[in-house]
Amino acid sequence: MEVEMDRGPERPDASPPPRRIGRRSLRWAVNAWLVLHVSAVIIAPASVSPSSPLILTAWELVHPYLQFLYLNHGYHFFAPEPAESTLLAFEAERADGTVIRGRIPGREIAPRLLYHRHFMLSEHMAGTFPELRELWHRSFAKHVGTKFGADRVRLLQVTHYMPTAWMVRDGIGLNHPESYEDVELGVYQCDEL
Repeated sequence: MEVEMDRGPERPDASPPPRRIGRRSLRWAVNAWLVLHVSAVIIAPASVSPSSPLILTAWELVHPYLQFLYLNHGYHFFAPEPAESTLLAFEAERADGTVIRGRIPGREIAPRLLYHRHFMLSEHMAGTFPELRELWHRSFAKHVGTKFGADRVRLLQVTHYMPTAWMVRDGIGLNHPESYEDVELGVYQCDEL
């Protein structure tokens, strides 16, 4: 018994659809870019010291790409050997003689993300070019003076060092006074800023 299947209307042109020139090339290009992008994102944290010469060479190649895309995050803040941190202490003196002392970032700042953003401000102040630091200091002094209604602001850069292994073994905590170093940045008259 023969079964006839309904194949629908006959197509006038039974030849395969035309190949789109460049589609395969585009697919290869996108795949190659994805592989390079993911590799660059992995290489960035892997390049934090100590790392192999191969990874450091790869880092030299992908660093401009990550910097352009703003994907070059500060992994060295967290591991494996976090560097010292920079805080900004201030004394704001009002006309009546009262003095308000504080620190940027202050521990009372919430939520935690806002604390982190304030911390990045003080870190960038310390890491900026030397010729720009005075502008940062004046800007901080003006902000503190405005916020607290002060006539005079004194700024100190506070560097907080990580304890060494022998300090930890001796029971010295993270907030031991010897782990802080103060450097005077200056005294600013708010009406001159």
